[in-house]
Amino acid sequence: MKKKPMKLFDKAGALWRRMSRRERRLALMTLAAVAFFAGFSVFHSAQNRLNMLDGTLDRLHEDIVNYANQIVHREAVEALYGQVAAQHSSAWSEAEIRDRLRQEVYRLARNVPQTLDENGIPVNVPNESGNLVEIPSLGEGIMAEGGEGYRQYMLNLRIPPVPVTSLVAFLQRLQQSPQSLRIDKLELNRMPDSPLVAASIDITRTIADGSKTGPALSPESRSADVTAPGVPSGRIPLSASDWTGDGCAVALVDEDGGGSVLEIRAEREGGLAELLRKMPAGSVYEMNIELSADGPAVLAVGVPGAGGEYPNPEPLRADGGVYRYRVRFGVSGDGDAVPVACPRLVAGSAGAVVRVHNLLLRKIME
Repeated sequence: MKKKPMKLFDKAGALWRRMSRRERRLALMTLAAVAFFAGFSVFHSAQNRLNMLDGTLDRLHEDIVNYANQIVHREAVEALYGQVAAQHSSAWSEAEIRDRLRQEVYRLARNVPQTLDENGIPVNVPNESGNLVEIPSLGEGIMAEGGEGYRQYMLNLRIPPVPVTSLVAFLQRLQQSPQSLRIDKLELNRMPDSPLVAASIDITRTIADGSKTGPALSPESRSADVTAPGVPSGRIPLSASDWTGDGCAVALVDEDGGGSVLEIRAEREGGLAELLRKMPAGSVYEMNIELSADGPAVLAVGVPGAGGEYPNPEPLRADGGVYRYRVRFGVSGDGDAVPVACPRLVAGSAGAVVRVHNLLLRKIME
């Protein structure tokens, strides 16, 4: 058994000695090519495996980030759900549903709608600002069984001639109502010589059976900090006194639907407002901010060590809508807390207005 390998090597040696110089070169080149392709195959397989693991790590990290965002937003979502759920009850009669819907329609028709109490009923205050649209009368409406677990109440509204902008604003309010209203049909009429538009609107209110009521979202809870003091993570309270402005007026103002937003009004081009926070260095952070802008403006984060430069400023959409922006940034250093402007908002023209609706800040990795 031990002699066979020796015979094999002897035969290979004899074969090598019988080869010419050219045949030996060809044999060596063949062996080198085989070794190269074998090594390349092993390297390529290992590289593919590493790429797959990197992709898996990135996906898992993104999942962790998304789950953390959902946890941060959970309290706000639950409070908003409670505000909507207060408008539903399986115990309501048809007359109660009709009465609440009529109250909501008349509330939304005001220039300044009343706030809702803890039961979802409009607060009884005099209408000193007038109406956005006039609603002469409301019909009885029709109750229909919508399906398992919910009912539907259908109502027709007739709006006398009003400016198109007022009508569009009223339609937006209907869509955003906590009573789960849906516009099923819209008919517009305009006289040839008049800029005013009359409308006939069919709306449907959906009433979910068995909905649990919850506390309404108060203005304070919308901006409450959900983390312990000094920890740079969670929902950041909106307070005008915490912001630094240069060429901007910063104030906390009330929203139409209740709650407060931080309003930054530029007094000149290049006017800025920023929120300085001390951040432990050596970590990566993520800022989620909800903004609306009327006029040109950019969003940035002031990273230590960059001097007066704020890298990668992001232009804001200046159509007045509320949009969420996400910015990730690292704070370099040896672990000491350093001031960081997060966010920094710079106006592109005098008179530009930026509103901060919500601000979340959290650490995502060391």
